[in-house]
Amino acid sequence: MICHIEVYGCQMNVHDGEILSGILKAAGHSVVNNAKIAEAVFVVTCAVREHAETRALGRVTHLAGIPEKKPLMVLCGCVAQEHGERLLEKMKLLDFVIGPDAYHMIPELLHEHRRIAVTEQGIEDYEQVTAVREQFPRSFVTVMRGCDNFCTYCIVPHVRGRERSRPAELILKEVEGLVEAGYGEITLLGQNVNSYIHNGMNFPELLEKVSMVTGNKCRVRFVTSHPRDLTEELASVMAYRDNICNQFHLPAQSGNDRVLKAMGRGYTRKEYLKKVTMLKDLMPDIVLSTDMIAGFPGERPEEFEDTVSLLKEVRYDYAFLFRYSERQQTAALKISPAVPVKERLERLTILQELQAEITLEKSREIVGREMTVLVTGQARRAGQMASRTMGNRLVILESLDFTPGELVQVRIVRADGYTHFGEPVDLR
Repeated sequence: MICHIEVYGCQMNVHDGEILSGILKAAGHSVVNNAKIAEAVFVVTCAVREHAETRALGRVTHLAGIPEKKPLMVLCGCVAQEHGERLLEKMKLLDFVIGPDAYHMIPELLHEHRRIAVTEQGIEDYEQVTAVREQFPRSFVTVMRGCDNFCTYCIVPHVRGRERSRPAELILKEVEGLVEAGYGEITLLGQNVNSYIHNGMNFPELLEKVSMVTGNKCRVRFVTSHPRDLTEELASVMAYRDNICNQFHLPAQSGNDRVLKAMGRGYTRKEYLKKVTMLKDLMPDIVLSTDMIAGFPGERPEEFEDTVSLLKEVRYDYAFLFRYSERQQTAALKISPAVPVKERLERLTILQELQAEITLEKSREIVGREMTVLVTGQARRAGQMASRTMGNRLVILESLDFTPGELVQVRIVRADGYTHFGEPVDLR
């Protein structure tokens, strides 16, 4: 059967798409990039925010109408887990609804071809699946799945299940294979990598071992970290090991203590800032990013101003900013009063405009500097190649004379905030 896969959401979903591709190919199916010729279309979805869910379901409707003959439509991922059989009742064009722990059942379901929702949660880790990696020279390695934090706004523990960490020996074996295959960058994935623990080994210890395995052949980065669980041990490993990228995503969500408590985040603004200071002291050139929510239930205008001031104080290189989105099964639904949607959007715009200014300023600070970039492939515009710095900044090279996976020393000549342009440095 000819299959087409589309992925929405986080890097964990991207890797799930690679796992799904591996399962399909192992069962004798082919996976193509062209939805028009597909006999089965798979959409891997994200349920963290309402907009992402709506966008993915809209895409399902669109894809079902592309081929001359309607393909089998398979909804996968977190939205599938969240709504289950209700989606089959609501969307008659869907044939299968498959949760993140049930992908191994897909070949059998395709053979039987009966409409069904499979959303039982288990401890599936897909260790026996060879993922089809499609983003050379960058790759993902899952170190843990699920989350035990139950932040009051977050649906992830409900759709991804409780935390379970992979054995370190299996992670290291996977990493070794990727290094041997020539990958130049590996991202360790988990809903909260800082919670990793297996047979007494914690995440800083695992990260150091991965760094030693990859050596000078491959960069290492990771997402995502919960601020409460960030330790000096982890920061020290990052600072000490040269091939661990100087990038840290540290979601704050709010700058106000009362709101943080209502969110169930487990830290105060002061504690968060102390950890930011620790990272900057150990790695002065670190690239910091965060997540922020505007308009959490009960958030007063003066409390929102604390979030604004946190952006100004930390001066993140990047920030992922969202208005609060109601999610079923989460405790925040019971918190009142709700902030009107219009006001949430107004607050979001304030954050976006402020962060755009900061990002541009931070971006222009590196103009004139020399740094090593990893070439990742062709850029969107013809005649250009894309690359990434250790801090994960996008750098465009005005030439095709580079190979994906190649490390190039460049000088940053201009920047517009999110995109930088580099000229190769002649080292002879």
